[in-house]
Amino acid sequence: MLRLLIPKSYGNYADTFFTLGLARLIEYTLKETNQKSQIQLIDEGTRYCIQFKNPVNLEPIAKIKYTSAFPPVKGRATDISKIPEEVNIFNTVEHSEARKVYREFMFQQRGKAERTEESPKPPDPRTQNGAILTSMRHDRNHNDLWSVGWQLRDYFGALIIALLQGFSQENATTELVAELFKTATGCKLPDASAVKVYLPTSVQGVNRVKADSNKVDSQKTDWLSLWLIANGLFNFGVAERVKVAERVYDWRLVALQPHDISLSKYEDVLKKLLIHSPGGGHGAARFDAELVLRFCQELLNHHRAATDNDFDDWDKPVNYFVSNLAGTHFGSKGQVYGVKEVFSLGLPAWICPSNYDELLDYQTLLNEHLTVVRALSVDEGHGELIAAYRDFITGNDLYQFFRFQVSYADYITKKLAGADSRVALFSKQGIDLMIKNLNNKYRQDDRDWSLTEITQDPGFLNIAKAINSATVYAGTIRDKENQSKDTGWERIYGLAQRLSSQSGSKKDFIIEIMSFLASYENENLRIDDDLRTQKKYRRIWTTKDDLDRLINLVDKHGSSLVANLLIAYGYAKGWGKPKDGNTGNKESGETEEGIDMEILQYY
Repeated sequence: MLRLLIPKSYGNYADTFFTLGLARLIEYTLKETNQKSQIQLIDEGTRYCIQFKNPVNLEPIAKIKYTSAFPPVKGRATDISKIPEEVNIFNTVEHSEARKVYREFMFQQRGKAERTEESPKPPDPRTQNGAILTSMRHDRNHNDLWSVGWQLRDYFGALIIALLQGFSQENATTELVAELFKTATGCKLPDASAVKVYLPTSVQGVNRVKADSNKVDSQKTDWLSLWLIANGLFNFGVAERVKVAERVYDWRLVALQPHDISLSKYEDVLKKLLIHSPGGGHGAARFDAELVLRFCQELLNHHRAATDNDFDDWDKPVNYFVSNLAGTHFGSKGQVYGVKEVFSLGLPAWICPSNYDELLDYQTLLNEHLTVVRALSVDEGHGELIAAYRDFITGNDLYQFFRFQVSYADYITKKLAGADSRVALFSKQGIDLMIKNLNNKYRQDDRDWSLTEITQDPGFLNIAKAINSATVYAGTIRDKENQSKDTGWERIYGLAQRLSSQSGSKKDFIIEIMSFLASYENENLRIDDDLRTQKKYRRIWTTKDDLDRLINLVDKHGSSLVANLLIAYGYAKGWGKPKDGNTGNKESGETEEGIDMEILQYY
C-alpha cells in the first residue's frame, strides 16, 4: 500500500481537517510498528492524497495499542463525570492562562528574550483549539466523539486497518470503512451530531439547507468522519479570538491547506506558528495579514535550517507547499456563536527564494512587512489601510499593493508631520525583491517584458528619488538613535494622491509630474547653496533627460503602471548612495556624498 485517496466531500476546511486527522493516526501507527515511511500530503484537486515513501505493511498494525487521537477538553463548566479518572484531560483554563503569561513575557521582551530557567515555558500549541471548543460550548460534542473512540479501544488496530484498506481504493467513503470494520470486528460504528465548529455548513446543529426550509431535524453524520475532523482540528487548527467592537470578540478558525508537503514539515512549521501566532486584538484583517506573513516566515525558517537534501525546495514558492488558508468566522451572538463567514486566504506566490542568500533577503522583507502591519491599528482608524494590505498579501496582484501604497503614502506624510515622526516604511531593496516574481511578466504587443525595464531605468529612479526627497526624507525626521534631524528640505503633502488620481490619463499624469518637478527644482535652487554651506545632505537634481525617459516609459507601458511604481518607490526607504560613491548625476550639481538615507532605520 503506497497511498490513500480522500475525496473532498464537504467543500470547506472540514476536508482538510479530515485528511490531517487521518494522516496523524497513520503517522502514529507507522511509528508503533517500526515502519519507516515518510508521509506526503498532496492536493489533487477534487481529493487529497496521503502518499507513503515506502509500502505500508498491514499485518503488524492489528496488534497496536490504543492511543487517544485527541484528548477530552474541560472548561470552567464542562461536565467530565463520564470521563474515566485515568484519562488525561486538556484543561483549557489552565492552558489559556499559561499562554497568556508566556505571550505577556514575550511582549515585554519584544520577542527576543533569551531562555532561562525562570522564563515561562511556551504554551501547548493546541491551546486555542481547545479554547474555541469550550467557548462555543462544543466541548460536550467533542468529548462524546472521544468517548466513542475510548469504547472502541480494544478494536483500535482493526479500525486503522479498515481506514487504510478503505481509503486505498478509488472513490472510497467512510461508509466503506465502516463496513470493513464491521466485517472484521462485528461492531457497528455509530452516528453523531454535527456542530458548526466541525462542519461550518451547520447552523446551530442544523444543516444550512434544512435551516432555510421548514425542516428542523437535527443534522446527523457518521461518527468516524467527525472523529477524524475533530482530530485534525484539535491538533492542526489555528484559532484565535478577534476583536470586532469594544468588548466584543468573535472566533476565527483557520486550516492550512496542504498542497505538496511532508507531514513532518507541516507539523514542524505549524507548531512554531501556533506558539507565536498573531493576536486578534486589532481585528480580523490584521490577524489575517499577520497570519500569512508569520506562516511564510516559519516556512522559510524551516528551509533555512534544512539540510542540503532539501535544497530543491528553495526554488518553489510558498504556496507550492500550502496552497491557501481556509477558515470560518464565528460571530458572537451573546452566549452563542453563529457562522458569519466562510473565507479563504491566499499565499504570496512571489515569495520564491532560489538560493540561500535570497532566502535571507526574503526573511528581511517579511520583517519589513510585519513592522508596517503591526504599526497599524483599527482603534486608531487604520481599518481601511489594514484591509487593503490584507487584499494584497493574500493574493498575487501587484495592483493591490499599489492600492495600499497610495493610501499608505498619505498616512506616512501625515505621520511625519506630527511630533512623533517615526513611521515604518518598505525599503527600495524589498520592493525590488517583491516585484521580481510578482506579476513580473506582462504581455504587450506580442512581446514579453519585465517590470525591471521600468524600475531599473535611470530616469525613473532619479524621479522616484526626487519624490522621496520631497516627501519622506524632508522636514524634520528622526534617525536610528531617535534624534531629531532637520534636513532643511520642505515636505510636500498629497503628492501620491495627486499622481494616482491623474494616472488614468497619460497627458494628465505627465502634467502632474512636470508640475512636481518644476516645484522641486525651484526648491533646489532656493536651498542648495545653504545646504552646501552647512555641509548638509543635498537633494538630487533631475534633468530633462530623466523626464524624457519617464515619458517614453509611459508611452510604452502606460501611465497607470508607471505612476503606481513611481509612488511605491518614491515612498520607500533605502535610497542610499551607490557603492562607488557616485550618484550618477554630478553634471547637474550633485555632490559625491549623495543622499545617504541608510542612516535611518525609520523615518
